[in-house]
Amino acid sequence: MTAEVPLGPGSATWERLGQWRLLLVMHRSLVLQAAHPAIGAAVSRFSVYNAHPWRRLIRTVESLQTYVYGSASEQRRELARLERLHRRMQGTDDHGRAFTAADVPARAWVHLTLFDSVLTMQRLGGDPLSAEETCRFYDEWRSLGRVFGLAEDDMPATPEEFRDYFDRTVADVLEDNATVRDLLSGSIHRVPPPPGLPIPALVWAPLRHLLVSAAVQATVATLPEAYRQRLRLTVVPGAELLVTGVHHAARLAADLLPKPWRYLPLASASIRAAATPKSRVELTPESFFTTVLDQTGDGVLRWSDLLAMARELSSHLDLDEADEAIIHDAFQSWWSQLLTATGTPRDGAVTFAAYRTALAENRYPGPPDPERGYGAVAAAIRRLIDRDANGEVRQVEYSRLLDHSPRRHELIAALHDLDHNADGTLNSDEFETAVQDFLTGHRDLPAARALLGRT
Repeated sequence: MTAEVPLGPGSATWERLGQWRLLLVMHRSLVLQAAHPAIGAAVSRFSVYNAHPWRRLIRTVESLQTYVYGSASEQRRELARLERLHRRMQGTDDHGRAFTAADVPARAWVHLTLFDSVLTMQRLGGDPLSAEETCRFYDEWRSLGRVFGLAEDDMPATPEEFRDYFDRTVADVLEDNATVRDLLSGSIHRVPPPPGLPIPALVWAPLRHLLVSAAVQATVATLPEAYRQRLRLTVVPGAELLVTGVHHAARLAADLLPKPWRYLPLASASIRAAATPKSRVELTPESFFTTVLDQTGDGVLRWSDLLAMARELSSHLDLDEADEAIIHDAFQSWWSQLLTATGTPRDGAVTFAAYRTALAENRYPGPPDPERGYGAVAAAIRRLIDRDANGEVRQVEYSRLLDHSPRRHELIAALHDLDHNADGTLNSDEFETAVQDFLTGHRDLPAARALLGRT
């Protein structure tokens, strides 16, 4: 059995697959996948991509990113989801042949066309992979295929054998079918504006015709010649040169950007998290009081300091009114606990001397209580992070949760640092305990510092 090739920072797969410019060859990849008899029949019978093209594209891209940049647990979930989905996609095609999307050769073809897509992207962009880099990338891709249930013999052993396999499949297996024809027809009248873009219908109609037609012609120009001939497709004069120019321009533009900006969201977050230095601050009661609790830096702790933390947290998590109220009440409870423990009047300010005395005399913090005090704050943050209350939070979940945060990448990296077993998933109980320890000054927690507004 071949040893697994680990993915991660510095791997050829991480470097290549998550780039924005991969989207330039995604339509080509979808056509090649749909040309496989089992996949084409399954898509024709069960997919709603033609009714919801943007939703299908976004979900495909998210799945691909999870496929590559997700943790081991995220990969397992995605594999289980895909297996459940594909098991249900079975029946008889238009030629009376039985099909199932779970067919092993079909799954292998889908997996391996993504490898070919990266090679195509690099070639068209004018920076083809070297023989050594191709071998390294292919070894990693085979390893990932084994993680996703493909056996050793389901995939060619070397890049050279892959090329023979690819050419044979194109010549002997791929076929002309309704799904391919639909993808290559342009589907001009069905594609709505991209979600979130309020484009008037009179503007979108001609723009849609231009964009969809260009995407189809670019795909036709880059399909394997043998398959293009089978479909009797003609390349528009100048299309190949134009496609190459677009890919070159995309590559040159990407080279001008900071590295994380060249990648799709989950890929970018994973790359940033891996590159962020892991640091800890040795906390003392005084340093915690002055660098965390005292938000204004005036030497005392007031309700306005804790309220500033609540507002900062609400901003990062983009909370609605109901969730903001929960956070506000939790911080109010913590403020009441601090006032009581330090003997401070309701309208007063907690001094460091009073805070230190409360610690020394064990009047604060006491055991965590999820219903009051600092324990209520930690419990509220935990509930907001673990929205589905399943006991764990995947990177893709907290990446989406922080989508509107101005410190999104920093927070994702800090949360990623809490992933003690490096499986890409936070344990909610451990996370809540870590927040409790931070709020009482017992341990530093960069994620909590960023969420509450202090660095």
